[in-house]
Amino acid sequence: MSIVILIPCLICIVGLFYWSLTKTFLNVYLTVFMLIPTYFFWKVAALPPINFSEAVLVPLCIAILIKELPRWRWTVADLALPLFIISSYYAEYLLDMRTNAIFDGFNTVALALTPYMIGKTLIEQHGARVATVKRFTFLLFLGCILALYEYPMGRNPYSMIWQPLFPDESFSWKTQIRWGFGRVSGPFGQSELAGMVLFTGLVFAIWLLHRQQWEPRFKGLEWTPVSKPFAIIGLLVITLLMTQARGPWLGCLAALPVLFVGRAKNVKRTAKFAFVGIALFGAIAYSGLKNYVSDGAPASDEQQTAQYRSQLLDNYAPIAREGGLWGWGDTFPQVPGQGSIDNEYLFIALTQGFAGLAALCLLGVSTVIRLAYIALNAPNRDDSSFAFALLGIFIGLLGTITTVFLGNQPYELLFLLAGWAQAIPMPQRVRQSAFQFQQVYT
Repeated sequence: MSIVILIPCLICIVGLFYWSLTKTFLNVYLTVFMLIPTYFFWKVAALPPINFSEAVLVPLCIAILIKELPRWRWTVADLALPLFIISSYYAEYLLDMRTNAIFDGFNTVALALTPYMIGKTLIEQHGARVATVKRFTFLLFLGCILALYEYPMGRNPYSMIWQPLFPDESFSWKTQIRWGFGRVSGPFGQSELAGMVLFTGLVFAIWLLHRQQWEPRFKGLEWTPVSKPFAIIGLLVITLLMTQARGPWLGCLAALPVLFVGRAKNVKRTAKFAFVGIALFGAIAYSGLKNYVSDGAPASDEQQTAQYRSQLLDNYAPIAREGGLWGWGDTFPQVPGQGSIDNEYLFIALTQGFAGLAALCLLGVSTVIRLAYIALNAPNRDDSSFAFALLGIFIGLLGTITTVFLGNQPYELLFLLAGWAQAIPMPQRVRQSAFQFQQVYT
């Protein structure tokens, strides 16, 4: 029954013949991304395991290469992608694990490069910014309605629905219980991963509200007293809280002030205050966390988790250095009792080496710089406010993955947003002449 994974692939292929690339992305890919778990696979001998998302991304990748590649415009962030892809499989190749190397390379092309290409070619150039943000947010809202079941019942409804179709597959995505309630993970596999998608959707929903892009009521439900934006934003906030994931909460707290800068009258002055405030908040949080994790034996599960993540760097940094430029691949030496690497930068350094880590940092830093420049200098207020929204999300995501690995849908999301940032037009610099001419009447 696992062959059902090919159904979205067939729908995507048919859509590419009847719809535009952008419409296929909106109708098929975003629906799969938001509503179907990506931790189930269709496995065939000699082929890499394929999940629902990859089944849609492969035909989209081919279509983009055929139709959109001639209009590609290179940016600094593009340079990171080839290095990131190579580093994802080269360690296995050096260890003569050719099959694993091919599978890892395929996964990176499908789940990193293709979303990046989608973001860079299918949204801004086709005037689909608002349509993409609205579809993303509304589908997430629908997904949250079902996901709420997990909080009181302690079972993931998405896994319950799809598991019977994959009876031979065992997976580690079980609902975690904290404070007596299930940590909501929805179709994203794990609560921290769900939190990253949720705060992204929350920022998008608020941006749409500021730009007055929401309809006042749901279509067909005009009689309801609750407005559409209030219902969507309210449910996203509630579901984010139900994840009980502190990393995404902090990421959201970093993203929202950046978003609100885009509404200020004096954007540049407000931006200075906002970024100084974020820096101070980060420094205080870091100092408090350092004292928290070094305060003797853990007195709670939360303190034990914080100490675990702090010790990861101490224990695994020497192993990462030993792995060198290309890393260890998936077979890196593990420290007893610390099999879970809850830090994406550390995980990349271990598996893809310093080459992969450098590529990820180049992608992140160049995207943040580009978005900041657009946000502060764009003459178009729509471009400026949206750049602030994306900048806040990106800062939040880059900060959150210091406390959690990057997997499932958030992995694709990071690269999709990075590609999208490259497509927002850069403000043109106006050069002022050193000489001024004045007409003189005699």
